[in-house]
Amino acid sequence: MLYDNTDIIVSRYNEDLKWTKEEPFNRFSYIVYNKGNNDNFEKSHVKNIINLPNVGRCDHTYLYHIVENYYKLARINVFFPGSLNNEYKKNNAKTILYNIIKYKKAIFLGTKSNNIKRDFFNFTLDKWVCTDPSNSQLNPEQELLPAIIRPYGKWFNYHFGNIVVKNWCIHGIFSIQKIDIIKHPKIRYQKLLNGVSRHSNPEVGHYLERSWGAVFHPFLMTKII
Repeated sequence: MLYDNTDIIVSRYNEDLKWTKEEPFNRFSYIVYNKGNNDNFEKSHVKNIINLPNVGRCDHTYLYHIVENYYKLARINVFFPGSLNNEYKKNNAKTILYNIIKYKKAIFLGTKSNNIKRDFFNFTLDKWVCTDPSNSQLNPEQELLPAIIRPYGKWFNYHFGNIVVKNWCIHGIFSIQKIDIIKHPKIRYQKLLNGVSRHSNPEVGHYLERSWGAVFHPFLMTKII
């Protein structure tokens, strides 16, 4: 496939992944982590399928991939949820891929903030329903497993201390250059992975969604747009 130095990691539960046949997704191949109870999805652009238990949603999937492949990561690592049939999510994913093609490096499509820890300090979440109808039909659970450390600001302090992070992304759609992953020790990602490995719907996943900019901080090679 084109762009051999790019891995696209997809966290799939019950989505059909037909978007992988559309432009520009059809220029790439995919590693699919399947957390559902079926394999009824589009496979024409899939190079590898890995079955995982249904815990931690996409945040668990991404951290699992990093931990398991820490010493053999691709130069560019792209992380997508399977639910890119949602037009807003799909457009963000397209923006990332078109910019990877243009700049030949990972793209972090972030929302600007003066300080994400301060902005979200008191954030907690008790209930949440997934946005993809095919997923919510299969698993309609709403109750979140509360974070052991909450609210968000205290959790952030525990993992990242007093760093000031100004970029965050939503929906688990981003890409990261290998150097920006391995500049931190593997144990950093294992520790975060442990926090989303206990339940299928953990509150900590929503903390991580707001914190990928902190997880890989500071960006050395990844381009922020």
